[in-house]
Amino acid sequence: MDLVIAVGGGGQHIALSIARLLRIGALADPIEAFVIDADSDSRLAGKLKLFGNTVSRECPHPLDGAQTVVPPFARDTMKETAFRKIFLDDRADPLERELFELFYDEESGGVENGSGPMAGVDIGKGMFANPSVGSAVFASSKGGAMEPLFGKARTAARIFVVGSFLGGTGAGIMHQLIKLVREAVGPAKPMYGAFLLRWFDLPPTTGQTVDVATLLASMGHGLEYFYRYTKALLDASMLLGVPDNPTQQIKAVPAAAENDETLSIYPLLAASALLMLPDKTDTQARAMHRTYGLSHDEHDPLWVLRRKWNTPRGSKDPSLGARLVEAVVLQEIYRSFREKDSDFADFDYEKGRATWGSLIENVARRNNEKPAAFARRVLGCLEARSAQLRFVTWWFNTVFGNVDLSLFGDPRARQLYAVHRDRGWKAPVAFKILVDAFQYETSAGAAREKNRTPDPDVELAEKIEAALLAALRN
Repeated sequence: MDLVIAVGGGGQHIALSIARLLRIGALADPIEAFVIDADSDSRLAGKLKLFGNTVSRECPHPLDGAQTVVPPFARDTMKETAFRKIFLDDRADPLERELFELFYDEESGGVENGSGPMAGVDIGKGMFANPSVGSAVFASSKGGAMEPLFGKARTAARIFVVGSFLGGTGAGIMHQLIKLVREAVGPAKPMYGAFLLRWFDLPPTTGQTVDVATLLASMGHGLEYFYRYTKALLDASMLLGVPDNPTQQIKAVPAAAENDETLSIYPLLAASALLMLPDKTDTQARAMHRTYGLSHDEHDPLWVLRRKWNTPRGSKDPSLGARLVEAVVLQEIYRSFREKDSDFADFDYEKGRATWGSLIENVARRNNEKPAAFARRVLGCLEARSAQLRFVTWWFNTVFGNVDLSLFGDPRARQLYAVHRDRGWKAPVAFKILVDAFQYETSAGAAREKNRTPDPDVELAEKIEAALLAALRN
């Protein structure tokens, strides 16, 4: 199993992109995540942990491990999370106080003033674009807080470290973290990095700790340190940021308010490193520790959707656009099942009882349940899966606009997408596809490797979706 180590807000953005790609089959399982950030209760963290509030018993998270965000310090043993109070207490002597105030400014570390010391950064809520705070906190508590990570890294097939050099957590701990992971796994383990440079804009601010100047300063120091020390610890790496003359599509976007997800193409491009870097890295390249970027085709706004990603079994189109077409068609199918739920759950559709009806009845009897009631639970699971697909396609539509994907996908998926696009979709179309899908039912199965034993209705819904996808690709 591959391991993705996502660091800070940038890492969480990339992890969200990876989860979305996994959900639509653009990346191949199995991948596990270990997410590190000081603010585990932010809107961004919540969106990642719950995958846009779509994670439930009926539908698990696409990216195992992303349900938890781990602080880079032993938070459960800390009585205080104000940065100053962690390092200085009432017993600190004058020299300690003087040294602390020499290294940290008023906003980050707090200083003595006429009425007493200011608290400075509250690391329980983040590092606030202060790499010096992040590195100090990590250095003081790296042993216990990160120990589970090193165990996962030792057993992983490959390791990908993702994040940015902009903020406090990523810029502060990234380089030391990579060094510690490399020491834990040894020189032979394939280890890659994908890092965001400047990719979003902050509004003009005054008197704030975080502004454009601090982000650019962090990026400059981070890049210098990366090329001097960190790059050699990785087999290959990718750097991504706004170019000097950005086009409309790849320019920096305004940062989301209140530490929410910033919608941009850049985390998606960083996620492509999971495929690109191992493909580009042979024995000679590993010795050279190569660093890559991506070129932008300004004449083709859909160039990212045309790139080759994972090619699922049976599909002839390996593009990201093809996987999105399938996601759109599946949503129409599941909506049709609910629109005529008696056809699905009572098997009123012609040939329904002989296909999915027979399968559902067999599973229901094995579990001492009534077939119709069990079928409606399966339908609920399919609707939960549809909610995840909506979360994925909503994001792509926001980033790329409401583009026409009619040229992507295998012939049948493409045909059905065109019907959807022309608003000519009717519920019987979905049931015809479901009947056809069951010629692939025994071979399709549920492709995802699981760390859990799903309930029978959940497992059957996964199997139905796999059979539907097999039918769309043939």
